[in-house]
Amino acid sequence: MKSKQKIMNMTLVTMLLAISVFIHMIEPSVPLGIPGVKFGLANTIGLITIELFDAKTMLKVNLMRVLISTLLRGIIFGIGFWLSLFGVILSSLAVIIFRKITKMTPIGLSVASATFHNIGQIMALIIINKIWAMIYYLPILLATGIPTGILTGYLVTLVLQRLQKTGIINRLKPRISNH
Repeated sequence: MKSKQKIMNMTLVTMLLAISVFIHMIEPSVPLGIPGVKFGLANTIGLITIELFDAKTMLKVNLMRVLISTLLRGIIFGIGFWLSLFGVILSSLAVIIFRKITKMTPIGLSVASATFHNIGQIMALIIINKIWAMIYYLPILLATGIPTGILTGYLVTLVLQRLQKTGIINRLKPRISNH
């Protein structure tokens, strides 16, 4: 790949990472009224990243988002870090697997991502706190994860359609395929 193309790809990935960190930082200030429930808007950037690039790039962006945002909050290696890390690893792996073996739309992938993110967070709580009763909170998280997953998946669909309409994806695809 030419040097200019590598720089353009690196710039785009860095921009996606910055956007995801920003969203991850401000999203907790949008309460949904149920403890532990968020829209998962930062996950939209991961889904956009896998569409524009590949699974490896999405995983890097998602992991760096958790690392950078918890570092900026001053909670690196605290409970919030581990909850985010377990959630993002499990949800990213689910998206990679479902995308590979199915023809899921961004909405379906987003619901799967939300579901597995919630499972990962409950797993982290059980491992860290050694309180198995946390499993009883999982149905609440799963019930809220479906509508929030649909919402964020719809947002991803709109963004990808907009990028396609403006021609950005077509201009990127030749460069990205060599990434």
